[in-house]
Amino acid sequence: MSFSVLPFEAQLLVETDTFGSQVRIKGKETEFYLCMNRKGKLVGKPDGTSKECVFIEKVLENNYTALMSAKYSGWYVGFTKKGRPRKGPKTRENQQDVHFMKRYPKGQAELQKPFKYTTVTKRSRRIRPTHPG
Repeated sequence: MSFSVLPFEAQLLVETDTFGSQVRIKGKETEFYLCMNRKGKLVGKPDGTSKECVFIEKVLENNYTALMSAKYSGWYVGFTKKGRPRKGPKTRENQQDVHFMKRYPKGQAELQKPFKYTTVTKRSRRIRPTHPG
């Protein structure tokens, strides 16, 4: 018996409630939140209000993004090359399994506005009034 594996792409919505780096990740189709339980296992929950479902987004030196658990410091969201989730305690910031790159779905790329150039006039020197003295 043989199985054919189709490429699976999940659309994820990244929610944030602050200007900081704390995010929650929600599946577009399932509407479940990505969470990390106390054993470091990635699980889906319908309610994403617990701290287990909050991740700290860290932009790394190589411009990739790593998602560290807000509740379990030092544990990261990670997937193997085969797409299997890694347990939090077995992950480190420098591992490729935890490096992510944000991208938009095909045909939905955010439109980049071109730079607008403005003309700047040279400031003239201020002339001080002379006081009769």
